[in-house]
Amino acid sequence: MKSLTKGLIISGVSVIELFVLNGLPRMNASAATIKTSYTKLTTAGSKRNVSSIGKYALYTKPGMIRGAKLVASRTQMKKFGTYSSSNRKYYASNNQNQSYKGSTYYFRAYGYEVTNTGSVYYKVVTMNGRYRGYVYGGKKVGIFAGGIKSVSTTTTSQTSIPSNWTDTVGIYAGGSLWNYVPYTQYGTKKLGHMTDLESTTIPHLAEFKIDKVAKRTREQDTYYHLVSVDSNNLSGWVKSTYIRTYSEITSNWE
Repeated sequence: MKSLTKGLIISGVSVIELFVLNGLPRMNASAATIKTSYTKLTTAGSKRNVSSIGKYALYTKPGMIRGAKLVASRTQMKKFGTYSSSNRKYYASNNQNQSYKGSTYYFRAYGYEVTNTGSVYYKVVTMNGRYRGYVYGGKKVGIFAGGIKSVSTTTTSQTSIPSNWTDTVGIYAGGSLWNYVPYTQYGTKKLGHMTDLESTTIPHLAEFKIDKVAKRTREQDTYYHLVSVDSNNLSGWVKSTYIRTYSEITSNWE
């Protein structure tokens, strides 16, 4: 059996690797070895956004490398990678996603290793930074296949700035300013938050102009990119439901 599994290859992945990638018990065979050590991917980050297909598990090391530990099972990876209309309805009703769903569980690929069988394993991390590890990615470096696929985390089609917001606007209480449309890129950070309190991190009368618009692919909610037209020198993305015309903002704080 040992000699048979060593020579048998399925879709370019050894039987041994298939068992480990899918979270199945290890077979009694030698571990794979690394042919190409860790190499950083250098293409633009937005070109390396991927989604799990759910066919392969996530590990601390590639494939059958000794010491590899399970980070996320194949079942968990499938949860990360699927987003249905019912998931979207839940988000719309609750203003939050169900567990392991939504843009936070897209991945960013940032490096790779290649085994002696020629299999490419990409090192990936979820957009919220909670899950990090290696997933089988096919047989060609730079092509995302196997357990992951390239995705567009936002869309700019069929979105436009409302006519009543072509003048200046402000942020309503509850709104947050983000460096990216939340969790559609790795490294998402909240830059400020508007509250009714004096301790708000965004000045109540901050005045902005909208210059860009985007919609999240999974949640289908709309975000606008705001740029200060006053001395606050702020800029970032805000969810559309927290934007008001500037006249509404000023009247609210008079």
